[in-house]
Amino acid sequence: MILGALIGGATTGAVGFFLGKNLTRSPEPLEQAVRLPPFSMPTSSGGLFHSDTISDRVIIINFWATWCAPCRKEIPLLIATQAIHKGSIAVIGIAIDELEAVQIFEDEIGLDYTSLVGKTPAFALLEKFGNSGQLPFTLVFDKRRNLRFKKTGEIKARDIDNWVNALL
Repeated sequence: MILGALIGGATTGAVGFFLGKNLTRSPEPLEQAVRLPPFSMPTSSGGLFHSDTISDRVIIINFWATWCAPCRKEIPLLIATQAIHKGSIAVIGIAIDELEAVQIFEDEIGLDYTSLVGKTPAFALLEKFGNSGQLPFTLVFDKRRNLRFKKTGEIKARDIDNWVNALL
């Protein structure tokens, strides 16, 4: 019985540590220089996007899906960020989803920033940044294409404010 209590207590402590450390933390600046690699993906409107076409702007890449409730919730914030900082920030949404579902959602919400769709290339890019598929996932690159912030989970207005204040 004492052994069971010790094991139960250790398990509860480990779960609490994981949740407190990994699920509730705020995005923090990264210490190592990681650069945005060149990549190409189809756009939701049928074109082909090349990452090398963006220069001299902060780049926010947000991985999302239409079936992901936190993803859907943060998209209006990204739309507003793009509108307010149009000349200095480029927002890129990468949907890990079906094209038709993405297009319907874009029309419903008025998504007007660069929107890319593709499961295989999106997962490959996620993996390059240490994410095995958790959504939403956001990467923030400075004007020199160095990764400065990343966050797994829903972004909030304070996250955007912190990133903008640090990089603009």
